[in-house]
Amino acid sequence: MAVLFFQEEEQKEERNFLLVMNLSSPLNCSVLKNKDEISVVLKNGKKVRSDIGTIYFFNNDKDTFKKFAIFVKKNVGKAFYRNYIKRIIRFYIRSNVTLFNKYNRVIFFYSFKEKVKYSFLKDQIHSALKKVS
Repeated sequence: MAVLFFQEEEQKEERNFLLVMNLSSPLNCSVLKNKDEISVVLKNGKKVRSDIGTIYFFNNDKDTFKKFAIFVKKNVGKAFYRNYIKRIIRFYIRSNVTLFNKYNRVIFFYSFKEKVKYSFLKDQIHSALKKVS
């Protein structure tokens, strides 16, 4: 009975995620594209491993604007699935920007090969943030 309730709640959360996800809303952050900035984050950032992959956190004192990068390996799946994963992570970042207050540079290396739902991804990123704090 409890397992059935948990599955129903998870399905409800997934449906709400798809309804709320508005890709046309303005971002509170930008994309980290510069190779030099990415290499600085990889060298000096805090590295946290989780089930979904590795996440690097770094605070750049010179710039206060938040920048994020998302890398998904090609062996995860086809292009539409990799883009879906990136959209989910971007939506999570947009809706929970306040959780990243300590760090203004974050890089996600996604390497989880199984199908993922938003609730699982959200839990993994929350646990990674707790490890860093």
